[in-house]
Amino acid sequence: MGILQFFPVDKFYVSIDPREFRPGQFCRIVVPHIDPIPRILDVERSEPEEHRYVKFLLRNANQTDDFIKKDRTLPIKNLNLESNEELLARRAKKRPAIIISSDVDIFPHIEKILRQRGKKHCQEDCIFLIPCYHTEAEFDPRGFALEMIPRVRCLIYRQFFYLPEHPKIKESVARFDRIQVVVGRDLSSIKPLDFGLSEDVLGVFKALFIYCLTGVEDKDLKSFRDLARECYSE
Repeated sequence: MGILQFFPVDKFYVSIDPREFRPGQFCRIVVPHIDPIPRILDVERSEPEEHRYVKFLLRNANQTDDFIKKDRTLPIKNLNLESNEELLARRAKKRPAIIISSDVDIFPHIEKILRQRGKKHCQEDCIFLIPCYHTEAEFDPRGFALEMIPRVRCLIYRQFFYLPEHPKIKESVARFDRIQVVVGRDLSSIKPLDFGLSEDVLGVFKALFIYCLTGVEDKDLKSFRDLARECYSE
């Protein structure tokens, strides 16, 4: 049972106004796959006088001159690549994710200065989210291996948090090791949903997240994990 021993499914989630963007709320976001070796799209113009049409080569980003200043004699206008930048290629998928924080410091007078200097990216409205990955099913071998799920339910992993099935998500694992940042609130990047973790579950979620990041485990979390681990059996 693990965490479900303390928080049954009917107490695990709560309804939320989707306009809130509050911690614990579920959203759908674009989550990129993380490659151990980044992949680059080497691009160049198809014709010297044409900006819009390009040809490219997909390769691993492991050459000695990658991300080193180079002379791009024919810049590609729509890509706006700097001389020491590369164009990365990554697979991505829309997944449910949990907001861990939606508050950052924004100062209006600084925003005005940055806008005038073309540096709006120095101060942006950001949301930090933890992506969720569904577990394997009988007829769907994709997803988290079922052999791992009892360990996740019993809080043996510091980087994973168990999520029971909900009408809008499958049984899943929230992965702190895949934390994601979304800039702004455009629906193409983030779509808020109308439910989230209950207050008590969110407390454990945050405590485990802090433990994952810092190695600091507070007393309450340790006691909770000790009790959850008692439910685990090989």
